[in-house]
Order: sequence, then structure tokens, then C-alpha cells
Amino acid sequence: MNHAYVFPAQGFLGFQLCTALLEEGWEVTALDSGREMGDHWMEIGRNANLHWTSFSTWDRLVPSGSHVYLPYYDADDLLTEKEGETLMEQAGYTIRVFSHFQDPPSVNPSGADIYVPTLIGLRQPVSYHFARLIRDVRVDEQVQDDPTGVIYVKDAARKIISCTGEKAELHLKGETAWAEALSLLTETEYPKLEAPKNIRGKEISIMASKSLESIFDEQLKEAGIKKGKNSFPYSDR
Repeated sequence: MNHAYVFPAQGFLGFQLCTALLEEGWEVTALDSGREMGDHWMEIGRNANLHWTSFSTWDRLVPSGSHVYLPYYDADDLLTEKEGETLMEQAGYTIRVFSHFQDPPSVNPSGADIYVPTLIGLRQPVSYHFARLIRDVRVDEQVQDDPTGVIYVKDAARKIISCTGEKAELHLKGETAWAEALSLLTETEYPKLEAPKNIRGKEISIMASKSLESIFDEQLKEAGIKKGKNSFPYSDR
């Protein structure tokens, strides 16, 4: 059985990578900083192929031939260069995932670096504009959104897993523009966001498995909001 390590596993994308790997029959070791596991882990927690451990108590051993998935996209402050290197040194193969605004901390000669635009879906952090609109969170901190496009986080995770074995720089390209997605949530004009300075890697196209309306419906329900039928745009926030 293939064995994968995901760190940090409790992040927005990290959780979906764990889920996608389990769907493909992998044995998964979910590593994290020791944060309390959320209720959503009950969705996959009963899977006998899932093993959870804190990075601080992990024995630092990666079995020969195992694959490592490092979603820097979630929070590079939780995944330091040293921690990433510890995993990469022992892995048979490594996939790292970045936003287009992030630079790799080192080279990845034995694997692939994959770049993604804005990811949307359940448990999207409030560091993203869509989540702030849905939850009516008003803060002055800069958003992390990438205006080059949006991709459903589950679709991104499944595509990333399907790229296993590649040894290259790649970037995922969705079907939907960021502005198009925003127009479903608000009619208020939003200041133009800064685009990434460059888009690295070979383009990998993704076909959406769900409509934007369905994805945002999930996020609205998660926030405890009942949307009336055909009531997009959701608000004038």
C-alpha cells in the first residue's frame, strides 16, 4: 500500500489532500503542529488508513518509498523550511503546493512544485475575501486572494494527487475567473487586487465538479446562513 505524509494536515488544503489520498486507497500519516482536531475530521477519522500525530512527537522516520505532501499554500508560518527539509530528506517523492505569491524555500529535485490560485470551499480561512463576505468579517488585514482564478478546493486536491510522479513545476488553472465568483456574493465593486508577478510552471487544466452556486451554498450553510432560492448575489456587502 502506498504511504503518504501530509504536513500541515489540518489546514484548508491539507485536510482535502488527506481526504483525496484516502479516497485513492493510500495509507496517510497526518502531521500537524498539535492544534486541536476539528469536528470535520470525523468525516475521515474512522478510516483505518489514517494516522494522526503531532509533528513535535513524531519520530521523524519516513518509511522508504513514502511520498510527502507539503501544502505551503495553507500557512507557510506553520511549515518552516527546516520542517519541510526534514520530511523531504527522507521521502521517496515530494509534492509541495504554493500560491503564486509564494517562493519555494529550496529546490525540490525529487518531486513536483504545484502552484494554485484562490481555493474556495468549506472551511476557507477568513484571510480570503470570499470567506469574509460570507461570514461578515470586517478586518483591515490584506486578503490572500489571487485574482487570476478560483478552484474548488476538493478539485484542486484531487488533481494534485493525480500529478503524483511528475517532476516539474506545474500550475493549476480553473474554469472560473475570480471576479465572476465574486459577483455571486456581492454587487459592490471591490478594489482591484494585485496579481502575481509571474505564473510558474506547466499549466494543468481543471474541470469543476460543482457549480459556484453549490460551493458557496455549502459555505453559507457552514456559516449558519440560509439563502433563499435563486438569491445570488448573496448580499450587498
